[in-house]
Amino acid sequence: MPANISPLENLETRLSDHAGVYVNAGVDAATYYAALAADIRQNMHEPFLVHATVMAPGFPDSNIGDRLTGFCVAHSKGGYWLVYQPGQDTFYCFWGADQSNLGARGVSGGPLYCWSA
Repeated sequence: MPANISPLENLETRLSDHAGVYVNAGVDAATYYAALAADIRQNMHEPFLVHATVMAPGFPDSNIGDRLTGFCVAHSKGGYWLVYQPGQDTFYCFWGADQSNLGARGVSGGPLYCWSA
């Protein structure tokens, strides 16, 4: 990500990336993607740093128990934390009710994919 693009600008430009998003049979894909993007926008906020512990199944470049750090760009009351990691230029989904005890369970990629997990 170029240094002059904020995590929120990056998020907005990548909301059209549908890679990896599973759409159930009988569901209109365009409507589903639009609903995911709208839900992310509804839960967006100014980025702040969060940490999570890598949990099974993990990530190819991290070990179980490692800590991941990134900028939370959207958070739902259901415990979803959409996190952008500039060094990897990727989004992660962290889970948990308590910001001080979040888990990262192997979901990373585009923001729609993460939010739909």
